[in-house]
Amino acid sequence: MREKRRLRFPLFLSLEGREILIIGAGRIAARRARVLLPFGGRIRICALQREEELPKEMRRWILERQIRYESRRFSQELISGKEFLVFAATNDPEVNGEIARICQRKGILVNNASDAAQCDFFFPSIICEEEMVIGIAGDASNHKKVKELRKRIQNLLKGERRPK
Repeated sequence: MREKRRLRFPLFLSLEGREILIIGAGRIAARRARVLLPFGGRIRICALQREEELPKEMRRWILERQIRYESRRFSQELISGKEFLVFAATNDPEVNGEIARICQRKGILVNNASDAAQCDFFFPSIICEEEMVIGIAGDASNHKKVKELRKRIQNLLKGERRPK
């Protein structure tokens, strides 16, 4: 029998000035950083790539001092204990699992991009509409469905703005 997944409670937190660590520099890591940037957290990305090998938008964020970047291999010392949120977004599920275990031992909220069972929180699909933020999350079983719902809501909101 399949284990029933528990829904997550939606909680909107202030990230202003809080330490956020993203380990990895691929597509998922870039998407996390892109969504997090407007929320005022102090984002640090660590990955093995040299800065010139990073995606163009990441290099721009570094130049504009929107994020800090460290080119280094993952080690336990990378997680100082000062982090408010950590995102394990490497292309290696074993490394992501190790990151999750370290964070959970240290009491740091962690999101493992490769294993929903090791996530303290899910990263929602976000809609920012003027002074409001809408976050949509499922039980991690169907990311496509969450994305489709976000698009439907965005289209509904666009319809409201049409001139009458």
